[in-house]
Amino acid sequence: MPKRRQPPKPLPKELPMCDGPKLGLFQHHGSRIQWLERLNKDDEDEDSPTEGYVFRAKIRNREYAIKVFKFHDPRSDDYFWEPLVGEDISLQTVAYYTDPFYAECRAYGRIQEAIKKGYLKPDIVVPCHGFFFLQERDEKILQSRNIDLEGDQVDPEYQRATPGGYRPRAIVKDLASANPGVDQDNLYQVLGDIVRLNSQRIFNMDIRLDNYRDGKLVDFGSSWTEPHILLDALDEEAADESRLADRTKFSQMVEDEKIPNPRKIIIAVHRMRLRPRRVRV
Repeated sequence: MPKRRQPPKPLPKELPMCDGPKLGLFQHHGSRIQWLERLNKDDEDEDSPTEGYVFRAKIRNREYAIKVFKFHDPRSDDYFWEPLVGEDISLQTVAYYTDPFYAECRAYGRIQEAIKKGYLKPDIVVPCHGFFFLQERDEKILQSRNIDLEGDQVDPEYQRATPGGYRPRAIVKDLASANPGVDQDNLYQVLGDIVRLNSQRIFNMDIRLDNYRDGKLVDFGSSWTEPHILLDALDEEAADESRLADRTKFSQMVEDEKIPNPRKIIIAVHRMRLRPRRVRV
């Protein structure tokens, strides 16, 4: 990874620095971290490339799950976003809507806002406690465990200009069990939580069993949270399909995982229609 030679930038108090919801800095971001075992070792098959690494860790005598994100170069997926928003848009702006780290920041920021307003229940997802940038001592610990955050695969000029520069980004969440916890007894609740998140204009876009812990969503690295430049760039039909994607994938998950469904809790997506609306937050 390139060495950080520039003076350290002040830490942002919340991210991302664009319109819409934001996640706050983790309260204990400067505290020493005891890194324990890695939790997502099964996520690296060719069909499921990992966005980062999840560890069990202890901070101030409390255990958390810490997701450390790989560096992300927006140019790596310009084939996807450039036809929608054009090539004149700044890479940093694109990153705020395509980088898995910022996707999680925006989703959890909106979830926390909605919980405070009483629109969502506090335990609708595995709770998040904020983001932070790793300190050099933590980088060295992860490097000693052969953790590659792919800092050599991003454009140096772009990366140096980002919040945090080459400091690795992480998000802190509650530590949950390894059990997805989705079964016939709580299918209705799981689907209801998806619908409630969608009602707050949070679209996970990656509903599958591996993204659940104890019956709650734990990963929002692929999520779209409105306002979203890519969603805004789609035509009305494509936008509605994107907003319904979570419910479609829920049905597919139940089928693929052969989860018993005696109450036939399957959404007939083709019959559903979303009320047309334009929302700006």
